[in-house]
Amino acid sequence: MDAILDGARINLDRVQVAADGTTWLWTCDISESGQPLMQRVDQPGQPGETLPVDYLVRWHGPLTPQRRPTTAAMYRRVLAVA
Repeated sequence: MDAILDGARINLDRVQVAADGTTWLWTCDISESGQPLMQRVDQPGQPGETLPVDYLVRWHGPLTPQRRPTTAAMYRRVLAVA
C-alpha cells in the first residue's frame, strides 16, 4: 500500500528510514485523522513509539525506503539488458 504525503509517495510495505536514521514500519492501522500509523523498529527489546506518518515526517524528517540487499537475480537482470 502507498501513502501520499505532500506529493511524495511512501511505500508502506517496506521499512522506512527517516532523515535522523530511525527506522519505521507501518502497523497496518490508520489514525483518526486518516494517516497511516508507523511504529519505530530500530530499538530491539523495547516497544517502539507509534506515530501518524505526517507527525513522523515533521519530527524525524523525510522518509526513504530501507535499502534491500542486491540479489543474484537482480545482477542477472541488469547484465542481460546491458
